[in-house]
Parts: sequence; structure tokens; C-alpha cells
Amino acid sequence: MNMVELPDDGLDLELGGIPSLDGISVWVRQVAYEVDEQRVADLVLIAAELVGNARRHAEGPWRVRLYRVDDRRVVRVEVEDRSPSLLPVLGRADDPSLGNGLLLVNRLSVRWGFDHHVDRKVVWAEVPTR
Repeated sequence: MNMVELPDDGLDLELGGIPSLDGISVWVRQVAYEVDEQRVADLVLIAAELVGNARRHAEGPWRVRLYRVDDRRVVRVEVEDRSPSLLPVLGRADDPSLGNGLLLVNRLSVRWGFDHHVDRKVVWAEVPTR
């Protein structure tokens, strides 16, 4: 993993190896330093799920961004991959053991979605700061 940018209000990392939950937790806490502890725990779970999904289902390189959106009072987690045609699926009726991670993201975030680009996609979620 290479540190690309560490502004005062966000974090932008290119993922090389598979980050641990502890590593993701450290990243989240660097950005969510004034966020309620329960919301920080939600952010850690969401970031871990989105990173895990990208690693399992999409081509790299992968990038994770965490930043505060102060005017909406949220912290936003974004995970970018190079598989624009593989769009996120919220649960799978044909196999209930798959797709549950995005159900968790849906439950813990106030908003989530994806931005589709020609050469990549970005799956994102937002958690309130209070």
C-alpha cells in the first residue's frame, strides 16, 4: 500500500496488498477523529466491506478514499476499481450467502451508491458524523 495523499480532511490510498481490519481502522480514525465512536465502528465495517468486495470481484489497481463532507456532516468512503462493467449487487436471491455485505453497507450508511466511468467504477457510502 502506498500513501498517495493525506490532506487535513481526507485520505487517499492506492491498495497493493490486502489491508487488515486493523489497518482499515487506522485509516478511518485518521479522518474521523471527531466522529462518534459508534459511527467510527460503522465506517470501519463499511470500508472493510467495500475494499473486500473490490478485491474479490474487480480488477485492480484499487484505491480507497475517506474524507469528510462537512456541509452534509458525513464521512464518505469511496473504493475505486478498474472493472466498470461489474456493478454492485445488493443481496442475491439465487444465493443468499452472497451479496450480504452491501446489505450491511445499506443498513449502516445514510446513503450509498456507485459512480460508473468508462474505465472504472467507484462504490461509495456516507456515514453521519453525529
